Parts: sequence; C-alpha cells; structure tokens
Amino acid sequence: MKQETEVQSANPFNWEGLGIGLGVVFVVAIISLVLFRITCVNFVDSYELGYKYDKRNGKLEKLMTLSKDSAGKPILVPRTGYIVTPPIMVKIHTVDLRPMQVCINANARVLNCKLVQFNPDGLELFLGWHGRDDYDGGSSVSNTSGTVGSTRFNQILMSYAFDGTGNTYSFLNIIRELKPEEVVKK
Repeated sequence: MKQETEVQSANPFNWEGLGIGLGVVFVVAIISLVLFRITCVNFVDSYELGYKYDKRNGKLEKLMTLSKDSAGKPILVPRTGYIVTPPIMVKIHTVDLRPMQVCINANARVLNCKLVQFNPDGLELFLGWHGRDDYDGGSSVSNTSGTVGSTRFNQILMSYAFDGTGNTYSFLNIIRELKPEEVVKK
C-alpha cells in the first residue's frame, strides 16, 4: 500500500488534463477551419467567369490570371478554383459561360430557338443593367403552372437574343439559330 502511494506521487504528470486540453484545441481548430471556409473561401467553377465586388471602394473586378497560349505568348484567362477573400468586405460572384439554348414556346410548341453564350467582354455593361448577382444558367426551375421553365439568367439572355430592334449587345454571342428538329427538349 505504501509503495502504490509512492509511485503515484513520483509521477505527478496529469495525463487526463493533457487529453482534455488537446481535445479542446482540436475542437476549436475544427470550428475555426469551418468558419474560415464559410466566410472567406469562395469557389469559381471551370465554366464560370468570376468577378469580385469590394465594398470598401465599390469596385468591380474580373477575376483573371496570366497564362500562356500555345505559341507561348502571355494571355489573360478567367481565374477558377478556390479564392480566399476578406469576409463581409469582398463578395465573389459568378456568371455562367456555357452556351445555352433559349426558346420561345407557345402551347407546348417551340416557335423559335437560338444557341447563345455570355461574352465576358460585356460584363460591365451587363452588371450595369442587371446588377450584381450569381448568374447561373445551368439548371431549370418550375414555374407556377408546373411546366419546366428556365433560370433568370436564361430569361435575361433570351430577351436580348430575340430583341426585334436588331441591336447587338457586347455581353451576348448568338452562336446560331436552331431549326425545330435541332431543339433539345428539357
């Protein structure tokens, strides 16, 4: 009995306290990493054009990076991937650059369709007219009648693609007009 007491007093290190301390540090680190990811890290996909809005000075800026073309000349290309920004002060938004089909329908019949694509050169004009937002054209939504419609971005591009005035817009490329048999059903 006396020997057990001597052994315990000879080893005064508190292993239980160390375990609790390391556990607390681990939990705090995980919570901090999650909060950092939610508030400071943004993602721009490979088919999107990212732009940032800085609330401190009100500036909009395309997210571009320097690259080289096949001949080795330096060119600017859209930056994609993870982007770290200060929270609250800087917002990252995206615009879908994939070609999309815009159609005018009547009585479940396709009247006219065009294949269009957003042109990054007209980003400033587009944002001046429609405001800052994430413009995603990839998914469809249902409207109140239960039929499948298109996204807000798709509707905006459709209104300019079928503009009867003959105007051209710097943010819109009309790739081609589709024949009724070429139309992809949604």
